[in-house]
Amino acid sequence: MRTLVELQDSLDEDFAWRRSELHSYLGTIRRAKTESTTQRTLCRAGVPLLYAHWEGYAKHCLSMYLQYVGRRRLTYGELHPAFVALGHEAALDSQEGISAARRVVRRAQAILTGDSTRAQIPWRRGVDTQSNLNSTRCFDLFESLGLDSSPIQTKARLIDYELLRVRNEIAHGQYLSVDADSYEELHLEVLGIMDFVRNAVGTAAENQTYRRCKEL
Repeated sequence: MRTLVELQDSLDEDFAWRRSELHSYLGTIRRAKTESTTQRTLCRAGVPLLYAHWEGYAKHCLSMYLQYVGRRRLTYGELHPAFVALGHEAALDSQEGISAARRVVRRAQAILTGDSTRAQIPWRRGVDTQSNLNSTRCFDLFESLGLDSSPIQTKARLIDYELLRVRNEIAHGQYLSVDADSYEELHLEVLGIMDFVRNAVGTAAENQTYRRCKEL
């Protein structure tokens, strides 16, 4: 992930196949007999599918952005504080047996003296969604990458209750009735927040918001 074009292509290609699959699934629901057992079953099964694409796409976009920034080969002095924190915390995590007190001191030393050091961004492992991408985890991941999540913070209830809670209950064998209209509305909302993540990452990379001082 060395160029802006490569990053954008990756975001677009991953979004395209997910959107195609979800639209195909929605078409199957629409073709099923209205209020039939088949349609209700498809709608129930579709919620875990929507969640899987939401988590999978958010993880892909944020991981690709982390990789893109990590491969800029910038110094800590050039990077947004979020990436400075990521780099220093990763370095401390690699020091086995370090006490809490020493960790605090070494973190301070690194921040105060390390501006000219090439940043060691832990991009190879990607971001960790913890297989449970609720709104709090989503917004924290945005914050950790210096991204602005405020435009979708109004979607917290949608993510936590209409998507994640329902997905969990269905996945654990509980019966929840999901009608075709509710499913289609959720389908559109999920595509909307996926598209937001794509645009947020693409815009941040293009505008170099990962830099402390952007190039002129």
